[in-house]
Amino acid sequence: MPVVWGQQLRVIDQETNTPLEGVALFSDDRTKSTLTDAQGQADLRGFEGELKINLQLNGFQPATLTSLSGAWETQNFYMVPATEMLQEVILSVARNETRRDQLAEKVSLITAEALEKTPLRTGADILELSPGVRVQKSQGGGGSPVLRGFEANRVLLVVDGVRMNNAIYRSGHLQNAITLDPNVLERVEVVFGSSSVGYGSDALGGVIHYYTKTPKLNAEKPFEGNFSSAYNSTNQGSMNNFTAQVSKEKWGSISSLSFSKFGDIRMGTHRTHGYADWGLTPYFSENTRSYYKETATRNPDPEIQKNTGYDQYDFFQKFLYQINTQSQLTLNLQYSTSSDIDRYDKLSEGDQDDLKFSEWYYGPQNRFLAAAQYKAFKDRKWLRKGTLTLAYQNIVESRNKRKFGSLQRDTQEEQVNVLSLNADFDALPAEKINVAYGFEGTYNWVYSRGFSRVLSVQGNQIVGSDWPLAIPSRYPSKGSSIGSLALYANGVWDYTPKLTLNAGLRLTLSSLDAEWKKTALIDPLLTKVTLSSEALTWTLATIYKPKPGWQLNFILSNGFKAPNIDDIGKIRENAGVLIVPNSFLKPEYAYNFDIGLMRMGQNQKNQLSARGFATMISRHIVRSDYIVFSDNTTPSLATILYDGEELPTVANKNLGNRWVYGSSIDGQYAFTPALMARANLMYTLGNKNEKYGPLPSIAPYFGSISLQYEKTRWSFRADYQFSGAKDPDEYSYGGEDGLEETPLLNPTSDIPRYAGSPAWNRAAVFANYAPRPDLTFQFGLDNIFDTHYRSFASGVSAPGRSLQLGLRLKF
Repeated sequence: MPVVWGQQLRVIDQETNTPLEGVALFSDDRTKSTLTDAQGQADLRGFEGELKINLQLNGFQPATLTSLSGAWETQNFYMVPATEMLQEVILSVARNETRRDQLAEKVSLITAEALEKTPLRTGADILELSPGVRVQKSQGGGGSPVLRGFEANRVLLVVDGVRMNNAIYRSGHLQNAITLDPNVLERVEVVFGSSSVGYGSDALGGVIHYYTKTPKLNAEKPFEGNFSSAYNSTNQGSMNNFTAQVSKEKWGSISSLSFSKFGDIRMGTHRTHGYADWGLTPYFSENTRSYYKETATRNPDPEIQKNTGYDQYDFFQKFLYQINTQSQLTLNLQYSTSSDIDRYDKLSEGDQDDLKFSEWYYGPQNRFLAAAQYKAFKDRKWLRKGTLTLAYQNIVESRNKRKFGSLQRDTQEEQVNVLSLNADFDALPAEKINVAYGFEGTYNWVYSRGFSRVLSVQGNQIVGSDWPLAIPSRYPSKGSSIGSLALYANGVWDYTPKLTLNAGLRLTLSSLDAEWKKTALIDPLLTKVTLSSEALTWTLATIYKPKPGWQLNFILSNGFKAPNIDDIGKIRENAGVLIVPNSFLKPEYAYNFDIGLMRMGQNQKNQLSARGFATMISRHIVRSDYIVFSDNTTPSLATILYDGEELPTVANKNLGNRWVYGSSIDGQYAFTPALMARANLMYTLGNKNEKYGPLPSIAPYFGSISLQYEKTRWSFRADYQFSGAKDPDEYSYGGEDGLEETPLLNPTSDIPRYAGSPAWNRAAVFANYAPRPDLTFQFGLDNIFDTHYRSFASGVSAPGRSLQLGLRLKF
């Protein structure tokens, strides 16, 4: 059937629902041809009488158009990205689509395909699929990513262009990444090194950007469903998800509901490190919110880490509406909640049956996001594409603890509300120059309170409690807030086919206000704090391709972190030390130099890259001794009476300049189209200050090797991960690295001597079998040799040998 004369065609990326510019349309004999414009549109009047039209664009699968309906309507046609294209287009570095060969930064990509082939992973666990990322855990429901020696509020988490980092992201370990449901993710991009031009404060170590799936429009099937279920034997864990997609001509929808249940983690039994009792749980607390027991309980199986289980629910809803050929609107709703999550490392404090805490748990971890995003596609020099994102987030957390021998349960509750507005625009001022520019405004307000209740007990049942009494809140008790406003611009110039230049600039203005009530104060002289700061950050980068397949990358950049509410106003006891507020903090800066060399084969599947970096941290914020001069609860200026104990006090301080150095090697090689090998190695080193000691979060060297085979219905993957040891004298003085969680060299002595983190390795195999296109069975055996180990700075041992089973069904 000939193509109808006079029609307009609009070509769209099937993965992102965005128009494709520069698509070549041509007849079989190539006598008739045209290109799509910035809106993805092409006029087909010149193809009158042709039986079909060929479509071609680099990075997309070639397509053929054979028939259209409607005489003058604009028709949509979807092109499917080639697998290589998904790997080669990076979205997060410059906040717009940029080819990998135009970027000097190291970026690791986790695809939806990789996520689907690895069952039973949380939003934190999946980051270990990225080379160069280490994940720390203090409890079962945990997962704090570390990039290049930076962790927590020095690594920026982003979801769909919206900052997750908020006013109370702490400098220690975080578990917020578990609130992202892997079942709804399209891809995860990990950007290593300072990325403050595109993202502002906190992006010192890098950015982890989660991208959720986008509804499809006018798909061949108007409705699609997906059910998945996975099981893990080591903690009797299960993850279940149901996803439904609706696709209409002008609108689409994705709905997802997940339920996860994780039991207590069984550690490995093979102790190659030589420490027979390290990490065992000989006694545990049976106390719950309603059950009371005066003493600790003997654990019949000490290799079961009691109080590491938890449940989690995740809901996701996204609507896409095509307003017209040049604009679309997206509504994005995300909600995650959990059961109470016991803090395993705190519940293990003490000796044998003389445990310190009968209860120590986080209340439900609640995260809600509502975001409306408007995209416009214009054919203008300074506005080719624009994106406006208005978002609201609500985060609720609490910490609850009670000691053995006491009926007093202390609670600290926090609620954070976040409003943000992002505007991101693309421009093409000249043929070889692409500019991304925009602005960002954010406002966080924090509500924090602390109270204690004395429980009423009958037998072993908690039947009630008395009226709450005020205790010091974790954050300023009268309220606190942080606001920021930023402008940015980033340019990419393909100066020659061999040389690409990149430059960016960002100006950020920040303000912080905090106020304490006059009751339950740690420092009576500290009732109000107001801080303001300005930061000008920049990036200069060069990408040089001396010959095909070779690429040299050079980066000079700086980043910053403005003090947040957690930095200046936190009150927390940890390992017998009390952290107190310090209102004199200033922003810290990171100045980064990065150099890289990459060799790529002709088919782009064979790659080898090496990186080296050096980062100077100016006005480094770190915990150090701090005197509260107004306190007179103890004779010593260096201690405070808190919760019935005399505790030394520390606070976050700006302590001069520090250095972080490191290097990485990443490679992959395709032996055949079906057989692929990958390997990586990461090494980080922090300088040691004579007075303040080593830098925190500097992991020992670590890496992985994997072999993957894919054949029609089957896919196999074998993984081997390893980590070096870390000596005890390389642990930070502030306690962030958790030296007390490492093996004891003298367990019978009154003065403990710790061994530091032992080296470890782990092997795993995974397989997927698809007997038909709509059904996939998954199998896995993780930690094959049942090795006992703990990742650096973790307070819980890794799972032992585990059988993993999974099922995916499409309908």
